[in-house]
Amino acid sequence: MLDIEAILQQFELIEQKVEQVVKARQHLQQENEDLNSRIGQLENLIREKEEIEKKHDAFTELIRTKIDNLIGRLEGVKEDP
Repeated sequence: MLDIEAILQQFELIEQKVEQVVKARQHLQQENEDLNSRIGQLENLIREKEEIEKKHDAFTELIRTKIDNLIGRLEGVKEDP
């Protein structure tokens, strides 16, 4: 005949292990949510920096064009007697 006490102890052990698995899953789920949130924040930051970089590049190109135009005007003045 099976020992009832041993069976109950086995069930207790199984319950404890299931509880550990449930807690680990909850912890990992929360950690995953936190990481996904951080990924979203970093993606937003990258988009913002890319926008700033585009504006900077456009501004640099505008300045370069203005300088080239001024140099062209100065060269035109220099060539006229």
